[in-house]
Amino acid sequence: MSSYLGFRVCNLIIPGEPQELSLTTPSGSWVLEKEPEYATSKQKIEEGQIAETYSLSIDVTIGSAGRSATLDAAFDELVPICLAASYLTTASVAVTRSLPHSECMIMEVGPHFPRPRAMRGIDAVTITSAEFQQRVEAFVGNHSSTGLVEKDRLLVHHWLDAQACWSMEDLCLSTATLLEIIAATARSEAKAAGQDLKTFNQRIQYASTRFSLPNLSDDFRNMRNDLVHEGRLSATKFPNKVELDCSTAAAEALEWIDQYMHAALGLGPVVKNRFPANTYRGLNAFSLH
Repeated sequence: MSSYLGFRVCNLIIPGEPQELSLTTPSGSWVLEKEPEYATSKQKIEEGQIAETYSLSIDVTIGSAGRSATLDAAFDELVPICLAASYLTTASVAVTRSLPHSECMIMEVGPHFPRPRAMRGIDAVTITSAEFQQRVEAFVGNHSSTGLVEKDRLLVHHWLDAQACWSMEDLCLSTATLLEIIAATARSEAKAAGQDLKTFNQRIQYASTRFSLPNLSDDFRNMRNDLVHEGRLSATKFPNKVELDCSTAAAEALEWIDQYMHAALGLGPVVKNRFPANTYRGLNAFSLH
């Protein structure tokens, strides 16, 4: 016996734009299928609007746990699917409404989902639909274990806030929050291993060593300290910097965060650097002058 769940999804543009894509998760096989008005919706998204692009559905086989528990387990996968898709594509991907005949109806999307908003601009971190598929499946599969230890929900929501920034200062503070979350996780992991990491720098270094990542440059931390303590992106610790210097420091930090999140959440290697040095050039930076 099986039950059908189906929902419409907004803002999702999958690399390669497949007509249909299956995602294998602990609950079974979710199917993403283009909405009939996909081309129109894509154009609206590119023009800065929110639009539905795919449907997402699954026929859930009712297991020994019973119908209610089986459906609840499948429904609970919607949040990590949306979080993974949002993170990978740099868009705010969310469920908007239920499809006809779905046995679970959504009256209002809850706060755990990414908030639907127009925010495209940064490239996806995957190049092909197969890479996207593999990483969404890994994110969902790891969510109940590694994902919770690494605070994947918190990381992705703050990561989306960073990409939806309205100024270099806003970007800097959101990115700094991501690093604080990572540092807190590193402190907990180090404590479990018998180490006491007293400083932020020690914790970030531990995170780098833990996953064999390159060291994070001091530039972003110096820029963040200048902003927080002196009210400017460039002051005494990050002196005499211009817009491109700040853009480069932010891009380097976010590229490091991409590497960390891929490693910590078990997504596989980063296949594309979506944060070249000039990524945020032209972003308003009101404190530089």
